[in-house]
Amino acid sequence: MAVDLCAGRGLSVEDICSASINSPVNICEASLGALRSSRATYESSPNVYGRSTGLGALASVREGEWEGREDKVLVEHDVGLGPQAPREVVRAAMVVRASQMAQGYAPVRPEVSARLAEALNADVVPVVQLEGSVGASGDLAPLARIARCIYRGDGMATYRGRVVRCSEALEQAGLKPIELAPGEALAIINSNAFSVGMAALGVCASLRLIRESLRALSKTLSVTGCNPQHFSEAVADSKRLGGVREVIESMASSACAKAPRLQDPYCIRCVPQVYGAALEALRFAEGVVEAEASSSSDNPFVSGGSVYHACNFHAAGAAIAADVAKVALAHVGNMVERRTAHLLSQQTTGLPDFLAVKGTVVGAMIYQYAAASLAAKLRLLASPGSVHSIPTSGAQEDVVSMAPNAALDLLRASAALARLIAVEDALASQAERVSGGLQPQDPREAIETSVRRVVEAVGLSFLSGLA
Repeated sequence: MAVDLCAGRGLSVEDICSASINSPVNICEASLGALRSSRATYESSPNVYGRSTGLGALASVREGEWEGREDKVLVEHDVGLGPQAPREVVRAAMVVRASQMAQGYAPVRPEVSARLAEALNADVVPVVQLEGSVGASGDLAPLARIARCIYRGDGMATYRGRVVRCSEALEQAGLKPIELAPGEALAIINSNAFSVGMAALGVCASLRLIRESLRALSKTLSVTGCNPQHFSEAVADSKRLGGVREVIESMASSACAKAPRLQDPYCIRCVPQVYGAALEALRFAEGVVEAEASSSSDNPFVSGGSVYHACNFHAAGAAIAADVAKVALAHVGNMVERRTAHLLSQQTTGLPDFLAVKGTVVGAMIYQYAAASLAAKLRLLASPGSVHSIPTSGAQEDVVSMAPNAALDLLRASAALARLIAVEDALASQAERVSGGLQPQDPREAIETSVRRVVEAVGLSFLSGLA
């Protein structure tokens, strides 16, 4: 299904997830008309940052327009480093930037905005490095790399599954290079779209992982049993946190087929409360990210026939949202890891300790080691990235968001939680086998099968390779 971008229309996290994989993108005529009007206002304004002046701390320099300047802006900002961003991350950044431009505030011609949609629909995805942006003054380095590729044909891109030169990808897609008009290079890159796109994918993955964790929990409960009161309608009624009801309603009524204890361990008994709180945090993050993806992210921007200079590019929202989401995932990870320990406890399951049946040495003991490692990683990644501001551009850009770091860590946390959920899933399956009188499956095969199942359910395959 196509993702439609139009002024006043919100872009959802699910839209971004869908477009990051392959959904086509359409920009409505009303948005293109609004951009045409904004560009005319911008061109008629005499003193505008980035067109008649230098950039950053050099804003006081009266520079003016000169031939080749727009290309030079992109070249000098294209300072990305580190590993290659997953294709889905780059596509997410592109659809977010297209959505932000579609709101009509950006001082660019309609064809500049349309090129983002054209490249997405042709599957021309620039090769972009993950590091180099501080998430203020826009995500300058990664967006400059994207812009050089889709407007000028510089650099490399993935095109229909192959890595080729951007010029070749554009030619094969029937897209000609676009000569940028004065001020448009800055307008393209002075945006938080890379941070917002990454954060959106992280939130999307996180929400889907909560669902997968509850599915794995149901397998665990078939082995451990639970007191059904812990997941009752009375709990949902007595707790005003909406996420609690959402968790309880998502669980099968047969989840507690056996009730061996009056009070279950917290990692079972408190699932509605802890997962419910995590869901509330993720919904908050989702709302912030969706607002950023559906707003102006420009400086300068055009509104009501005037040009305004402001800080709409600052990615503090995406940074704080990503940090909140990471903390939520760490709390879920703590619960999952503790359930792996109980799955190995005779006191909880009635099965041999560590599932060490005849013919095994340590049984399934090492599953919990893997779970402990992943839970510790989630705690480490939960450390907030958004507070680590380091001034840039002299003293002018003195408080930056570090949103790309926070958002990338959210993606890494999502990948770690996916693996941790897979450990519980695989271990619960082993316990079910032992309970049925069968020998445990090879642990390597069991975990790999569960990892594939969880990643496929989330729908973002790049998570399986994210370190």
